[in-house]
Amino acid sequence: MQIIRSLQFLQPQKFIPYQFKPPAMKLALAFLSIPCISAYDIWPLPASYTTGTTTLSLSPSLTFTLDDATISNDVLTGAFTRYAEAISGGMGCGDTRSLLSQDESPNAEGEVSSCTVSISNGSDSPSLSYTTDESYSIDIDEDGKCQINAATEFGVVHALESLSHLAGETCSISNAPVSLSDSPRFSYRGLMIDSARHFLPIHFIEHIIDTMAASKLNVLHWHISDTESFPSSSDLFPELAEKGAYSYPDASYSVQDLKGIVKYAYNRGIRVMPEWDVPGHGSWGKGKPEVTILDGACSNTLDPTNPDVYTFLHSFLTEMADIFPDANLFLGGDEVDTNCFDSSPTVSKWMSDNDIEDGAALQSYFWQQVTAQVMPGLNKTLGVWMADDGIPFPEDLPAGSFGNVWQSQSMMPTVIDRGADVVLSGPWYLDQQQPGGYSTYALQAIWQGMYAVEPYDGLSESQQDNVLGGEACMWAEGVNAMDFDAIAVTKAAAVAERLWSDVSVVDLDDAQKRLMEHICRLNMRGIAAEAIAQNFCLSDVL
Repeated sequence: MQIIRSLQFLQPQKFIPYQFKPPAMKLALAFLSIPCISAYDIWPLPASYTTGTTTLSLSPSLTFTLDDATISNDVLTGAFTRYAEAISGGMGCGDTRSLLSQDESPNAEGEVSSCTVSISNGSDSPSLSYTTDESYSIDIDEDGKCQINAATEFGVVHALESLSHLAGETCSISNAPVSLSDSPRFSYRGLMIDSARHFLPIHFIEHIIDTMAASKLNVLHWHISDTESFPSSSDLFPELAEKGAYSYPDASYSVQDLKGIVKYAYNRGIRVMPEWDVPGHGSWGKGKPEVTILDGACSNTLDPTNPDVYTFLHSFLTEMADIFPDANLFLGGDEVDTNCFDSSPTVSKWMSDNDIEDGAALQSYFWQQVTAQVMPGLNKTLGVWMADDGIPFPEDLPAGSFGNVWQSQSMMPTVIDRGADVVLSGPWYLDQQQPGGYSTYALQAIWQGMYAVEPYDGLSESQQDNVLGGEACMWAEGVNAMDFDAIAVTKAAAVAERLWSDVSVVDLDDAQKRLMEHICRLNMRGIAAEAIAQNFCLSDVL
């Protein structure tokens, strides 16, 4: 396959953290400080692997061949193109290849020029959901024969990512034969992004998706709007973005933008789960004041006593369900200021007339109406933030709903016992210096607290069956596209291994060595991941 670009892979077209330039001299000594890459250095750590001692170079014209010619889809063709170009001409490998003299190049005993791919459950229109089989295996023998096996196209995407890790900085596989078999521990491995507090351009969200794929995260939880701005466009209700965005149309997402992000993520094995927070946290009042509390202190809070609220939500979310085909829909539900209810004479009178005694009871009423009037026909599984006070209460939600436990992890058994599945995020807030109560002096050590979290802590064996997985959350009050990578990427990678690799993978010293390699790999791709310890990476001088 002809190489048509080098450092384009995983770099957004407009935002480029690093501008790589050829150094003035060869970097012979630099390679002495870079360890050999092995199956052991794949991040997250594979389920099982064996290695040998033979060194194989990777051909600059590496190709991938599907053994079943009847299967044809954009996921595979896109992945084959990206990774063939990336391994040969980007992701660090291709750029160091030109720096090596013949004497400095690895002493290869063979070459990997092509790789055969087999898919046991392939399809022209592969389905991506929480039940998708993401398992894969890679086998490379001493003669350079390469075989990838996977159950689905998305397992192939993970396999190609792992193969790119094997390639390393020296464009070679240093310890063939390599045989590895891999699959994730949890089906939900997410990263939440917040485009309301600071607008994130489309090209940068694509960049985030590529960083997620590099660590095998598979759910983009898109907190798309909040009190500060409503950048999400709608054909039915254009006033939401026109009046709610920071700057319309520049700081908003068109319907085509939204669809484009969904497709971009899908081709990389990543589901996009949108969130529009209700009844608060929404800036609803800027574009649709008639469905908010008009005579109280909170003009951006939906009025649970107004029947038009539920008609509006059903119409809006029906449109969004067509744009975002993922099975999950997230509607927030957290941090509702009950003073909004008490300060409104209209709402207070309605509550008195209907024997609803307080704000908590009114929130229950709201979610009961969402369950009865909004969710039917959407064909979505509802997700909400679930706090230590239990609101929204699982019994008020549709059957099968899940709660994102965002405060204390100890809340998980209660949420499960009350009838909901759970996603854990509380210990993995990327904007916190002491996530989950972990105390550390150095900022670069925060990842250790996140890595040490065990999602099953405090759960019985039967309760564990209700844990879908977890997600790292990058709230954006103090984060924008300029500092996102440095704050989010390394710590999210630590969470990614906790959610992918076996429960026995807990050694922090070992993880630090491997994570340092992964950070260097990301840096070589133009991703400004935070360093965690003193070391040398070629990105320091390129």
